[in-house]
Amino acid sequence: MDLDARRLKVLHEVSLRGSVTAAAAVLYISPSAVSQQLALLAKEAGCELVARNGRGVVLTPAGEVLARHAAAILASLDRAAAAVAAASQQVNGLVRVGSFPSAAGAVVAPAAAAAMAAEPSLDIRITESEDEPSLLDLRSGLLDVVLLQVYDHVPKPLPADLDEHPLFTDPMFLLTPTSWGCTGSSLADLADAVWVASYLSTPCGQSTLQACRDVGFEPDIRHRAIDFGLTIEMVAAGLGAALIPSMALPVVPEAVRFCRLTDPETSRRIFAVTRAQGAGPLRPAISALLDEMRRVRVPAPPVREPAGS
Repeated sequence: MDLDARRLKVLHEVSLRGSVTAAAAVLYISPSAVSQQLALLAKEAGCELVARNGRGVVLTPAGEVLARHAAAILASLDRAAAAVAAASQQVNGLVRVGSFPSAAGAVVAPAAAAAMAAEPSLDIRITESEDEPSLLDLRSGLLDVVLLQVYDHVPKPLPADLDEHPLFTDPMFLLTPTSWGCTGSSLADLADAVWVASYLSTPCGQSTLQACRDVGFEPDIRHRAIDFGLTIEMVAAGLGAALIPSMALPVVPEAVRFCRLTDPETSRRIFAVTRAQGAGPLRPAISALLDEMRRVRVPAPPVREPAGS
């Protein structure tokens, strides 16, 4: 059996993305080209790898077996490239980083600038992306480093084929309109309050919901915002309370009261993720970026917006 590594890559993408169309999009080829590559790979393997399922396809049992081996083969090639790069001891080449917005600005951007200033042959490119899509892109090789956030209330295990590189912990702050006259930092005191939160599909939205449930109440979430700036403006307008991480609160307007949440004390962990290298080294270019991210100062607690601004 003589299997083409490029066609194994196509099978790997179909397995990761769950459809021919999604795989075609990230491979920058047409869906028909994906289907043709799968057909050729099936001929090489001597068995059917995909089967029709409505308008889409699913992997056959043989296809699932080959997809697992394809993932292992591609991971081995990735580790081999990293080992060769490490042996050359040259910090150069392209590093593609995916990050959620607040970390992209506060951590990745200054670290990338410092790394490229120290190593002119280094080319770091940053993409704003949400956690789940960026992890898929990391596993498929479209990204080299991803920054993730994990909130205390909604822990998520990392896939076994990825490595975690801790950076820092970001405490959660409780925001209420100044007009409410609240003085405490306990969630339980706001059981009857109206809330502003992100969507439940986001880590922050899930954290707000679970934090409130953990102290015994279901929050009355009437307003939704993905952008933390909009959330702060809604709180300032008196529309509700909110939970926001410190890094997303560089400046807070006078109309908002803020304090670190201490009852219960809550935070989110910020860490970088790379494809697992086993006992082997990371590419020097990736190591250089991780070193700079560890040197970035943990963002300071929020400050009050100057009067009249």
